[in-house]
Amino acid sequence: MEPLAKPKGQKQADGSSQPITLADHTQHVQEEAARLLAARPFLAQKYLARTGRNLPTLVDTAARWHDEGKLHDDWQQACQQDYQEFLRRGFTTGANLQKAGIRHEMESLVRLNLSADKALPVCGYTAIAAHHGKLGKKHEKRWQKTLNYQALWKHFVSKGGEFTDPTLRDAFDQAIARRYEYDGPRAILQLADHRASALEEGQPVPAFRPFAYTFPHSEKRGVQQLVTQIWDEPFAILRAPTGAGKTDASLLWAQRQIEMGRADRLVIAMPTRFTANALSIAVTEALSSTGLYHSSAWFQAKAQPTVQGEADWKKELAYARQLETPVTVTTIDHLCICLTGAREDHHGIFWALAHSCVVIDEADFYDDFTQRNMVVLLRALRLLDVSVLVMSATIPESARQLYADAGQLTDTIQEDTSDSERTRCRLYQAGPCASPDDVAELLQRGLDGTPLIIYANTVRRAQAYRRWFAERGFDDVVLYHSRFTEPDKATIEEQLKGMLGTEAWQVNRQHGVAILTQIGELSVNISTNLMISDLCPIDRLTQRVGRLARFKDKGGNHVVGELYLVEPHQLDKEGKLRFYPAPYGHFRKGVGWEMTDTLRKSQTWLQPGRYSAQRFVDLVNDLYPEVVPETAEVRDNRRKLEDSVKTNWLILPFEEIDQEDDSTHAWKSRDIDAQKAVFANVTYSPFPEDDSDPSTFPNWFAFREWALLYSITIPIYEYSRGIKLGMLEKHTIHIGSDAEEIFIVKPKYYSSRMGLMLYEQAQERNDDMDD
Repeated sequence: MEPLAKPKGQKQADGSSQPITLADHTQHVQEEAARLLAARPFLAQKYLARTGRNLPTLVDTAARWHDEGKLHDDWQQACQQDYQEFLRRGFTTGANLQKAGIRHEMESLVRLNLSADKALPVCGYTAIAAHHGKLGKKHEKRWQKTLNYQALWKHFVSKGGEFTDPTLRDAFDQAIARRYEYDGPRAILQLADHRASALEEGQPVPAFRPFAYTFPHSEKRGVQQLVTQIWDEPFAILRAPTGAGKTDASLLWAQRQIEMGRADRLVIAMPTRFTANALSIAVTEALSSTGLYHSSAWFQAKAQPTVQGEADWKKELAYARQLETPVTVTTIDHLCICLTGAREDHHGIFWALAHSCVVIDEADFYDDFTQRNMVVLLRALRLLDVSVLVMSATIPESARQLYADAGQLTDTIQEDTSDSERTRCRLYQAGPCASPDDVAELLQRGLDGTPLIIYANTVRRAQAYRRWFAERGFDDVVLYHSRFTEPDKATIEEQLKGMLGTEAWQVNRQHGVAILTQIGELSVNISTNLMISDLCPIDRLTQRVGRLARFKDKGGNHVVGELYLVEPHQLDKEGKLRFYPAPYGHFRKGVGWEMTDTLRKSQTWLQPGRYSAQRFVDLVNDLYPEVVPETAEVRDNRRKLEDSVKTNWLILPFEEIDQEDDSTHAWKSRDIDAQKAVFANVTYSPFPEDDSDPSTFPNWFAFREWALLYSITIPIYEYSRGIKLGMLEKHTIHIGSDAEEIFIVKPKYYSSRMGLMLYEQAQERNDDMDD
């Protein structure tokens, strides 16, 4: 029999199966690589300009040799035996290949080294070595198996350590350049191999679509005009009020980058965490019309008809996670962690990022811990010649100084001032508020039918408002915070839009009360003319005000909104009423919460009166007059990110991190407590009912797919307390051959209207941090 590539056969149209030969599979991989490069010519153009290498030739050679090691007699014999099992049973366990102990990619390199093509550059060897993710320190024993493998491993280790000398100048810069050179063939060969294998198994694969955008309006306004003045700058900062049309401005900017040959895709980085980490928007028109969202990623992707039409939407999301879609909306954490090289897919994400233009939206949302991580990312993007646009409604002038640390220079923050002096709201002080009864007169207006948005700083306070209305039999109210499951978040977002969204206002059917936490500062496009908000830093309040009087009245006139600012309080252990600054402060055991300096200044500066967008911007500039010096903790964390770039640019570290993590064991993306997932809104069993064991998932992907529907992430201290107090119930599941324990929230502690309620018996600490 002709040499095989796999122990499984390829299904034919008539239902029969044909063996997948090595020659055929190799050709398929070469064809997929060529198809990718033909669809994205920018890859080869930029690679040639930066490295002087011909990328199509390099990748084709690597693809031709990547599986040559399968010609090893022991590998072929084992594969033939497993194939016979496949013919008999319709599947194979691959037991014979596992016993054979031949790592075919290592054997491929040995054979390549003895061939006329041995002049293939080391980056080509790296692509072959890494195409199954085995070029890592935890696989060193495999590389030490024979003298030939040892020699290869020794060479890789020597190359990988080139930038670890602490006395080496510009080591970070050199590591970024070298990684770009090596990650190109590495990422393309992996993707081509995966696509070829999927097609051989009869599975659909996503198409390589180009970026496409048509401006949907008759004329550009304000910020959309302004962006044309800065779209040829490699780095720019754009400030414009909420609702000014920044999303279309960013798409116009991206279109310019791509038309001018500076990128071939757009990546939009958002502040808050996605459940699925990345969200593909199949058509830019959908993004233009809906705006940027930060939650329910899987459900939004599933709703895109073009995604479902071209390939399975789950595969589209997997491509989005790799930034392999024309437009990807993701988090800053997702981009920062790809620099670490701590997981094999980081190399593919890094490669895709290098060919993107990047919009960082609402950049002022990040604390100093994350800002310093972002500075490292911006430095890498500058070294990769990636165009960057930073957008925000309230970014302070001091941000220019911070970004200059990354070499990202701009003379000024470009600002849309066309509507900045108009009065947006009148602010009223509503006094201390420990319970909803303290602002009952204001809440009564919601009961009487006035559309109302309430912003609470914590989940617990938000849920207290929801109970207040429920106790009065008022049901036209929606609560929205981060501690809902993804299906419930999707439902809630639709309810909010139906109650208070654009269409509701257009037909004069706006109604109801929306109770939001910080998640609502970047959420659905809703508005009321009346708002109650907990005191928060001025820049956060500005975002909240962006959902006050957002839409014009029936006569086309702007409305001045009413903003009532309450000071959150709670009773301490001694029964005294005290100001409660969570989450804008620091918790000290035995003392409680202490407010940040920014919250203290905001408390003083936010006085009753009229406020325009410009007045808010001026206050934010005063609030952050200069870059805050790095604390020792922030500096150490930032340096760990930089060190990982220099250490892991070629070989994966020994540590292994989960696919959903946004941090490594050494470096953290955010300064938050350790998090754990619990599972809610499930009854007796969380598992699909079929003929198999309901507590068994075939693989980790199947488990993660299920987990996305039911998981809620909480701080580990709350997780531990929930177990101790009996709020969580332990279940044992099986993922493949692995046994795992998960904890399910008992039904009384979760509802689709209130979300997660694990604080019912809590005594102290903030159990209501929200993202």
